[in-house]
Amino acid sequence: MDYPELRSHTSQRISELLSSPEARRHLASYGWTEGMPVVMADRAELLDDVMGFVSIHGRAVLLALGEAESDNLELWHITIPSPIFTRVEPLPPETTLGDLCVRNRLTRLSPFRVSFWAHSAAIHEVPCFIRTDMSFTRSVAPVEPY
Repeated sequence: MDYPELRSHTSQRISELLSSPEARRHLASYGWTEGMPVVMADRAELLDDVMGFVSIHGRAVLLALGEAESDNLELWHITIPSPIFTRVEPLPPETTLGDLCVRNRLTRLSPFRVSFWAHSAAIHEVPCFIRTDMSFTRSVAPVEPY
């Protein structure tokens, strides 16, 4: 699946998610608000490039990462850069979005910074109701029929 097709698929999944009142309540409990911009990206994209696009919005965004191979959808909440967060060193320019996500998977509101931001922003994963990646099911042994 190429990028335009992947983004189209991810966009469709986000639209379906936002049409559900239960999903909207769940997202709201992790910082999503009505009208919040949704930025779709791929894990392999450079962090600086994606954060440049995030910066255009001037407010917190919901980051949607779709994967064609596994049909996985990850959602991340990214705040605006702010002096309220601990100012950390900028991440190296070769850092990918996937690198940032792996680094922050288990922390809530972890600060990070890219070189063109004066302040740090924070990122945290919005857990999905049902994990759509196959990593969990692969670790479970198959059930033998009776």
